Amino acid sequence: MSAFVAPVIPGAGLDGLLAPLAPIAVPLPLPTPPPDRSRCVLAYAIARIDASGRVCVRPLLRLLGWPASVRLAATGVATSVVMKPDPGGAFRLGTRRTVVLPVALRRLCGVTPGDDVLLVADPEHGVLVVHPLTALDRMILGYHASLTGGGSGDQ
Repeated sequence: MSAFVAPVIPGAGLDGLLAPLAPIAVPLPLPTPPPDRSRCVLAYAIARIDASGRVCVRPLLRLLGWPASVRLAATGVATSVVMKPDPGGAFRLGTRRTVVLPVALRRLCGVTPGDDVLLVADPEHGVLVVHPLTALDRMILGYHASLTGGGSGDQ
């Protein structure tokens, strides 16, 4: 035998329980949509430098549209290396589709074989930029400081 038991608290029925909450409910703001990703044309990879200074970057090279026979010029800028196609460039990709970081530029970046580097392909400008992870640390720390309103020196 089942029987319906009335609520012990008057007005605590489903309608009575939720009704007092409705007037004080404030709608939450809708989240802001993320920035338009279709405008982001950069691609990223983290790769390890081998004993000969080579870095495998096949997916980024496909995005840049660089054929295996392309010759490259490499320039050190601050602690990073900028590579771009140049008919008179000292380096060629070759069939392995790897880029070689010359020892002088590795020293400039402060990287040695076995270190990881951040690779950034910029098809709009036709360049591949190689950053040591210490540069990535500085970029991220500066960005995080900007989020909290602190200066880039705050840690």
